[in-house]
Amino acid sequence: MAAVDLYLKALVTHDEQALRQLNDYLRADRVRTERRPDYADIAALKKADQEFPEEVAKLAQNLFPATMQPTLKEPLVALMATVQQARQKSECKAVSASEPVAEGKYGVLTSAVRFECAVVKVPENWAKTIQRLVRDKASLAETHAELNKLQAAYAAPVNFKYEGTFSISTVPQDKDEAWRNDFAREPIDEIFSDL
Repeated sequence: MAAVDLYLKALVTHDEQALRQLNDYLRADRVRTERRPDYADIAALKKADQEFPEEVAKLAQNLFPATMQPTLKEPLVALMATVQQARQKSECKAVSASEPVAEGKYGVLTSAVRFECAVVKVPENWAKTIQRLVRDKASLAETHAELNKLQAAYAAPVNFKYEGTFSISTVPQDKDEAWRNDFAREPIDEIFSDL
């Protein structure tokens, strides 16, 4: 379960210490299987986090009529920064793990780990709100009001408990030393798909 806690902290909030620990934990198996040594590129994640508000705001801004776009840049960037901060407030932990089950001809041991995350849940997520505003041809004043209201919702304290399952596997026959999930982003993306 300690490995799942590292995955959760690393992938949900991009916690730098957890990212380093996860890289260290997985490195021997990754090198042995001729993959790049580090699971996560910490510098690239930090850069992506810095660029997220501006990049996503620009994509969203381009959906609106050209006459509205200039005045929407600032509120959209502020909203996306708050969305990112809301994710950073998430607190996730592994709760329980099933007994490992051997599967397939290679004897892959797999365990399903139940986890919980305290997250900020809003009535309508940012992507759906923006799509609705564009679809309904909301006025500039209505759009500003909706964006401000949504930003306030994302700025709220954590208010929802998400429960999910995170599978981890190891292959004793291959001398694996770590429990891993090669598709770890999938259960993490599910957390935020509707938030």
